[in-house]
Amino acid sequence: MKYISGIIAILLLSVFAACEDETKSCDQTLISSLGMNFKKDTLQGFLVKDTIWPKVTLFALGKDSIVRKQPRSSVFMSLDPLADSSRFYLKLDSTMIPDTLTFRYKRKKNFVSPGCGFATFFTIDTVITTFHTIDSLHINNREVNSTNDTHISLFFIY
Repeated sequence: MKYISGIIAILLLSVFAACEDETKSCDQTLISSLGMNFKKDTLQGFLVKDTIWPKVTLFALGKDSIVRKQPRSSVFMSLDPLADSSRFYLKLDSTMIPDTLTFRYKRKKNFVSPGCGFATFFTIDTVITTFHTIDSLHINNREVNSTNDTHISLFFIY
C-alpha cells in the first residue's frame, strides 16, 4: 500500500511539472505585443537617435494603465484580440500634453498546439495619432506576432 501511494504521488508531481512547463511556453507563444520606441529628431532629420522620456504614462483608453510615470525609451502593449482597433493614451512627461494613438488592424487566429490552443496575431492597417508631442511616426513592421519586434517608431522634436 505504501508503494502504491508513493507511485501515485510521483506520477502526480510529474504531471504537474509537465503542465507547468507547457504553461510557460504557452504564455510566451500566445502573447502578441506591439512594440513602440521613441526617437528624437535633431538637426532636421540628419541625426535621429533613441531617446528616453523621464515620466512616460501609457494606458489603453477605458482600461488599466500599462506604464505609469516611468523613464522609458520604448513600450510594449497588447492589442485588443476581440476588436479591430485599440486606442491608447500616451503622455511622455508630466508637463507635456498627452497624445492618443489609434491602431486599426486585422486579426488572425494562429494554432499553437493542442495544449495551448490559439494565439491572436495582428496586421496593422493604420495608425492614427494626435500630434501634441508626437512629430511623426513610422511603421517598421505591420505583423504583430509573438516576437518582440519594434513595430512603430515615434519621432519627437522636443
